[in-house]
Amino acid sequence: MLTWFCVALILVSGCFRSDRLRLESPGQPERFIQLEKARTFSLRYKHSVEQTPVVETFQILDNGKLMLISTAYQSYGVGLPSLPEEGTLTVSDGWLILKDLHRLYPDIRLRVGSEAAVSLEVDKKMYPIYQWYPPGSLVIITK
Repeated sequence: MLTWFCVALILVSGCFRSDRLRLESPGQPERFIQLEKARTFSLRYKHSVEQTPVVETFQILDNGKLMLISTAYQSYGVGLPSLPEEGTLTVSDGWLILKDLHRLYPDIRLRVGSEAAVSLEVDKKMYPIYQWYPPGSLVIITK
């Protein structure tokens, strides 16, 4: 009887757990960002050469992988995608937007610094990753 109760408790508690992104960095405490119902999030940063904003949008897949679905930027620069075979490129309100990308990642690994000002956006709420970690820190984002 106790075994069935424990199994039921585990199943029910899983139903109430909301999804979240996990941010980890060596030597730093883990951080979690609640997703609520969001299945997408964006990374916003300043391009290192062009010094213009970049927005990369990711979809969270059921298997926990992260898929880059679009990149938006205001000026073309080194390292930014633009080839026709990579997706559909459009221009809107001064932004170059590359949609229909399907790049899969098990995690996102980035280095933070005040120059790039990397932030994470979920449901129009901004999380300033670059303020949470010392400059040069490796940050790993997973589902």
